[in-house]
Amino acid sequence: MKYTKYELDNLDVHFIKTDKFKSIYISMVLINEFNKENLTKNFILRKLLTTSSKNLKNEIEVTTKVCDLYNSGIVISNNLVNNVITTNIDMEVLEDKYTEDGLLNKALDYYFDTIFNPNIIDGKFEKSNYDLVIKNVSNYYEKEKENKRRYAVNNAFSILDENQLKYNINGYIEDLKNITSETMADYYENLFKSAHANIFVIGNVNEEELLQIIKDNIKDKLYKNPNKYEINVFKNNTKLKTKEDKDNNNQSILVLIYKILNITKRERYVILPVFNRIFGLGNNSKLFRNVREKNSLCYDIRSSVFNTESIMTVESGINYSDKDKVIELINIELENMKNGNITQDEFNDAIKFRKKNLKQFEDYNDSILYIKQGKILFDNEDLEERRESVDTIKIDELSALANKIELNVDYILKGDKNE
Repeated sequence: MKYTKYELDNLDVHFIKTDKFKSIYISMVLINEFNKENLTKNFILRKLLTTSSKNLKNEIEVTTKVCDLYNSGIVISNNLVNNVITTNIDMEVLEDKYTEDGLLNKALDYYFDTIFNPNIIDGKFEKSNYDLVIKNVSNYYEKEKENKRRYAVNNAFSILDENQLKYNINGYIEDLKNITSETMADYYENLFKSAHANIFVIGNVNEEELLQIIKDNIKDKLYKNPNKYEINVFKNNTKLKTKEDKDNNNQSILVLIYKILNITKRERYVILPVFNRIFGLGNNSKLFRNVREKNSLCYDIRSSVFNTESIMTVESGINYSDKDKVIELINIELENMKNGNITQDEFNDAIKFRKKNLKQFEDYNDSILYIKQGKILFDNEDLEERRESVDTIKIDELSALANKIELNVDYILKGDKNE
């Protein structure tokens, strides 16, 4: 794979040239400063842009176009990355030689038309499509509570302090009453004006031709803004927050959120994934074996890490009456990690799993792109750096990291139907 960067007046363009895949993947990344008030607008805008444009008046026409382009659809997503919010506008298209001549150019026309030719009339998004999007968004919020696990996790994060993860990336239903088709049109314009913009392309492409197409389409539509991303490092913990909500459900859902204090870059990208595998990820983890299998105290249990945000969570489906015992056993396993009580088999399994996981990143163009974006935009470690570091990990580094992990949120969604 060959990487090339082109610095234009209003954005940077990155090519990762490879013939490993039969498709070409293009991703525009917009980085804006975080603002809670914009979360709901971001969610709505994603729906507005992908369901109509000036040339494709409704979702039926959009679907027909995507089918004509061999299913080259556009996916728009948002992510919170510490102090910034990213908007990724992605499209994957098969190479011409596997489909028909000119497919890439047609797909790119559709891609840039979706982004820069929205269905805005007289300073407002077109009414019929806007009303349909708002209805669908409202229905989404109403149904969100039906996913009990996600609902519990969102509630737990809402009481976390000092971190943007406390906010729901998809926004809030109560914001809808203050949003109009006119305010959404204004928001669309400002989103591109204020963003730090980059375009990434991975695949077997003619860079000069594609770069010219990008130049022709972006012209004065993007601006050269600085990337205001800042790495998050917790210096200390705050008072433990506990909360209990009730729900008419058979199962209770326990969510514990931990801060990782004073974490180093090596711990963040090299040590933490291996730690997580041993502690709570998968059927061989300490939590699964000792809380679920040995003591039969939960339906499921797992830990997750958010390395850029210095956060770890433990989620478990339990009977409410077992909560104290479950937390006690989780604490015991964390203490075991802190004391270096890690068997050689546990360590070897985690290293093997990590190597396999990193190897799988090479098999997908979007995962390669994700790693490259993280390296360039957020100073994460790239794939090669991560792979080379795995064999240097020591067990005492895992215990040292464990001693930096402190509980910040203890939350349970109490399912009291059968309690």
